Parts: sequence; C-alpha cells; structure tokens
Amino acid sequence: MMVVENLLDVKCYFAGEVKENFVVQYEKMLKSGAFFKAGELHELEEETAECVKVLSQTGEACSVTRIKEYPIGGEYSSVEAVLARIREVHSDIFKG
Repeated sequence: MMVVENLLDVKCYFAGEVKENFVVQYEKMLKSGAFFKAGELHELEEETAECVKVLSQTGEACSVTRIKEYPIGGEYSSVEAVLARIREVHSDIFKG
C-alpha cells in the first residue's frame, strides 16, 4: 500500500516580515491509502491534514529545507495558534 497526498490549498504567511531566505507556509492536504489490484489503482481512507511549515531556502534553485512542521489539531487548534508559536519560537527568522 502507498500513501497518496493531494495538495488542496497553500498559503504563505509573514511575507515581507521574514528574512530573505525563509518562508512560513500553510498546507492543506488530502491523504489517502492506495493500492493496485487487477491492474487498477484503488484509493481508500481519505482524510484531510493541515500544517504550517517553517522553511529555509538553501541557496540552490527551487530547493528548501524544512526547519519545523506544526500540524493543526491536537497541540495547536488553529492556524492562528501556530502562527503565534512561530513568532515566539522562531523570532530569529523575522526581520529586525
């Protein structure tokens, strides 16, 4: 069985507020399990997952490194709660 992830939504936060090589990005994904049977692809168990990622550009074209990923739900009940946490914990990525 393999996991299929389809990107439903993406948003950038703190544009203009973070240093040049950093990105704070929200992602909403549709995740499902998939398998082949009799030459056909079958998908099951769809669920939606949301997270906010702190990313750093590595200097290579179109390449980023994930510094931290914050899932929505559980410890962080909303995007706003995660953004507040990022301001607190990752203050070094913000411009002076």
